[in-house]
Amino acid sequence: MLYNNKHQRNQKSKTTNRFLVSINVLGSAGPIRFVVKEDETVSNVINYALKCYVREGKLPLLGLDSSFFRLYCPYCASEGENRFNGIKELCVV
Repeated sequence: MLYNNKHQRNQKSKTTNRFLVSINVLGSAGPIRFVVKEDETVSNVINYALKCYVREGKLPLLGLDSSFFRLYCPYCASEGENRFNGIKELCVV
């Protein structure tokens, strides 16, 4: 029974790709890094990043309203991504 549960978890984890997100905030000491599933929306990623930023006590203070922020790919996007698209569509290199 225990083997079956582990096997099922491994099968689920193999089907879902994950991305390491690294977000730099101007004037902050360092980037925020976390892992997200590929089907997460850009809006959810921004919300989670803001919560992590506050939890880590970083400066400058940004607030929690995600509508003021855009997510950019540093390698290929010149403008921010649609908030309702999946994170995997943000940057295809």
